[in-house]
Amino acid sequence: MNGIWKGFFDCIADRYEDEVFTLNTVPEVDFIVEEMKLAAGDSVLDIGCGTGRHSIELARRGFKVTGVDISSGMLAVARKKATEAGVQIEFVECAAQDFVTEKRYDAVLSLCEGALCLIDDDDDIWSRDMAVFANMADALKENGRFLVTVLNAFRLVRSISDVDIAAGMVDLFTLSSRFENEVNCKENEEPVKVKGIERYYTPSELIRMVNRIGLKVDHIYGGTAGAWLREPLKLDEIEFMATGHKKSAKP
Repeated sequence: MNGIWKGFFDCIADRYEDEVFTLNTVPEVDFIVEEMKLAAGDSVLDIGCGTGRHSIELARRGFKVTGVDISSGMLAVARKKATEAGVQIEFVECAAQDFVTEKRYDAVLSLCEGALCLIDDDDDIWSRDMAVFANMADALKENGRFLVTVLNAFRLVRSISDVDIAAGMVDLFTLSSRFENEVNCKENEEPVKVKGIERYYTPSELIRMVNRIGLKVDHIYGGTAGAWLREPLKLDEIEFMATGHKKSAKP
């Protein structure tokens, strides 16, 4: 996600937190702390942290947080908000699939398509998100916990027609769709056309993927931002959530 999506998030950074799905940060962090069984002083890696809304709230509660994002615009907002909140967070500008660290964390997050599901044309659609999951697994302590949200393939399939497939807007083989939008980056300038690929998942595919790189899914929930609940996934939810842990190393 080094090109199109980086430019997209750089453009919208100053107004990203005006989106309706960003308005429930405190209850979402309440959910994260409880679901991931975080204890005082635990270390948390937030991959695709964006403007830092979860990272900052976690840091307010005493957790040691590292936030990673590819967008310099989003990170500029995050750093400013962290300073205003009086919290210390390590922010790293890096593509999620390229992020490597010697640190080991108690918990790793990737939320709201901050790192997963958004693909550029030059990405390998099969390996790109797998690389992100592998970096998450490598960054976790043994038995450390992870929580991710991804786009729901059931909703995609229910929303399309054969016409969409014939037009090349949706690829059922890769469960992906073509994204196209106009973004106003600066006042009084012509909108910029942004095109990209959104990758969708079924729970079974996600479970198989993370199992291959040493993670185990414990729960699948309906997980659309702003309405996180410990309930089964509904077909038309935008996202679903997977929570789990890093498997113990074999003796």
